[in-house]
Amino acid sequence: MAASSAVTINRSEQEITSQLSQADPLLTHDVRISYAPAPGDRGTEVRVVLDQSVAGGALGQKVAAMVGTDPQRRLDDALRRFKQLVETGEVIRSEASPDGTDAKQQRRQRAAQPLPADQ
Repeated sequence: MAASSAVTINRSEQEITSQLSQADPLLTHDVRISYAPAPGDRGTEVRVVLDQSVAGGALGQKVAAMVGTDPQRRLDDALRRFKQLVETGEVIRSEASPDGTDAKQQRRQRAAQPLPADQ
């Protein structure tokens, strides 16, 4: 089963394709990318199809989804990071996730804890 995802990027197709070389390797290898004008003249809609399947059939796909390594999650993460890179020039990071948003890393993230009240 192929993984597919789409996102609207507030840039022209020419600007997007010129920055594709900076994209996550997932977006540059073994993928089909198509472009279309976004509705309302709001940039370009980018559709990506990744022809990569998970070994082990349905069980393998469920296991991969649980550990954050399935192709759909990886494609969604890569496309989100690329959109941020094209629109803002950088991938947004925070103290909670210094390496950016990544499904695999979110599985290991600890639960939020309240800060102690100042005395």
